[in-house]
Amino acid sequence: MLRKISLKSDRKKPLSRITKISASVWLACILGVFAIIGYVVGIRKELFDKAPDVFMFSLLGLILLGCLAFLVGVVSFTAQLITKRSKKKQNIFIFLIKLFFILAILPLYLLIYILKPLEIIKRLRHGGLKGLLKSVRLKPFLCKAIALVLVGVIIFPIWIGGYATIGALVASQLGYITEDTDIVGTGSMYPTWEKGTKGKSNKELAKEIVSTAGFLPYPNGIVIGGRRFLGHTLGRGDIIIWENDATRELTSRDGAEPTGLLKRIIGLPGDTIELRDGVVYLNGEPQKEPYIAKPRSTFGEKFLKECQVVTVPQDAVFAMGDNRKGSSDSREIGFAPIKDITHVLPLEKQKGKLDKNWRDTTNDLADTAKPIIDRSRFVELLNEKRKENGATPVKYEPKLDASAKIRGESLLKHNSIQEQTSYDVVSSAMSKAGYWNSYVWEWSLEGYYTAEELVEDYLERDTTDAKNVWFDKKFDDIGIGEVQGELNGCPTQLIVVHAAGYTPPNYEGEDIEFWKTSLSRLREIQPSWKKLKEHKEFYEKNKQDVDRINEIISIRIANISTIVAKMEANQWLSTTEQKMIDQDKPLYDEQKAIATRLNSR
Repeated sequence: MLRKISLKSDRKKPLSRITKISASVWLACILGVFAIIGYVVGIRKELFDKAPDVFMFSLLGLILLGCLAFLVGVVSFTAQLITKRSKKKQNIFIFLIKLFFILAILPLYLLIYILKPLEIIKRLRHGGLKGLLKSVRLKPFLCKAIALVLVGVIIFPIWIGGYATIGALVASQLGYITEDTDIVGTGSMYPTWEKGTKGKSNKELAKEIVSTAGFLPYPNGIVIGGRRFLGHTLGRGDIIIWENDATRELTSRDGAEPTGLLKRIIGLPGDTIELRDGVVYLNGEPQKEPYIAKPRSTFGEKFLKECQVVTVPQDAVFAMGDNRKGSSDSREIGFAPIKDITHVLPLEKQKGKLDKNWRDTTNDLADTAKPIIDRSRFVELLNEKRKENGATPVKYEPKLDASAKIRGESLLKHNSIQEQTSYDVVSSAMSKAGYWNSYVWEWSLEGYYTAEELVEDYLERDTTDAKNVWFDKKFDDIGIGEVQGELNGCPTQLIVVHAAGYTPPNYEGEDIEFWKTSLSRLREIQPSWKKLKEHKEFYEKNKQDVDRINEIISIRIANISTIVAKMEANQWLSTTEQKMIDQDKPLYDEQKAIATRLNSR
């Protein structure tokens, strides 16, 4: 009897201690789960910042596991009632609590059940290590060893993995997972993200960025009955990734792999968007945007043109890159359908992490905010590029500023930046500015640019012709004209670049000899035609023809003399001298006809 009482007492104490130990280890395991979840969701350095969130995810994981235990418990209890294997009355709530607790600390429970640590401690106290070793039996020991291996290798990883997986899934749905995805356009998001790194493609850089930026999967949250809870609602300033046929077509134009686009939400469903004079008007109000590279840098494209107002549909958003002058976005391909959005980076998550290069927007809408081209800086940058490409330096020429401004005013007057240019048109403007050269070139664009942007915008174009022009060794002088006005009724600024240079003509010897021979022949016959005036009777009858042929010979001698002198000096013929060449043939034909008439008389 005493023995029985003693045993009953021994059983109660161990159970109490087991409960305390289990609870302690359970808490320790939860902390371990925190670390695992932190690594799984990519938090790592942010573990301590996100500790409350991670705790909630883990706790929610335990709750979900408890729900599973509840279902198992209900099934087990029902089975007991049906089979009537137990005659004792069952308290379902106590049973479920026990079951939940066991599942929550399953590996620990199994370890305690297999090893029976309290029994081992008791034997150590009574018989020491020798007594414990003597009590070990081979068959039970092997069974326990196999059981421990199964617990350590299979059950424990599954148990930890279950917690981690549940936590990760919840974290993913609530938007706390950083995911890798294939995107392009990181240069278009400058200054929020730095431009491409040397030796890395845009796609490689994009993957690096997304893996550290904390993008949320979209849509996120928990959907119950068709309604979404605890998820992020799209807002202005959020950065999104979307992919559809339009983005794939755009990104694959240069032979790259078609992907989605990474841009910033500017307009939400129902918003109106207008681009005017480099500024975004949202619902009729001009916007100050700290994240864009430069103020007054947003100009229309194929889908949304300057001074055109569009309303964002209910199922889409309007998105643009932060580097507006180097971004293909909704201005070109249209709205971003919400259903095509795969990831989102909320505006509030960007602050403190991606906003180090954002600007102070205090004066963005003032006239002083309009970027002005630093001429000397522009020439410096251009000459650096020319040197890299083996071209001689160019120098700044103020007269070409004046000629470029003349052309800009002409373009605005004719209401077309696409007005066809020619050597005569450009050289005529240069002549009005008091400048002439043998080789001229003009480039015009719309917008406000700094020197750096102007060089970059042109040199980064994929047209070979553009780069060949910039690096042409024939250039000697360059100038820039900035003209404000209206284009198609929309306020704007035109920038016109004029470049010019000299190239020796290197005339063919045959050409020079032709004109020299013509000049010699005219000088030879001129005296005989002049002598006709001395024959009064003949002269009186043929005065008009005699005077005209002498006039023609004099004109041709003067013109050809000028042409020969320029050719022998290897100098370019001016526009006037080119006209002399064009006029010489008709004069020659007229001279020949008059000579024939006079000789017949």
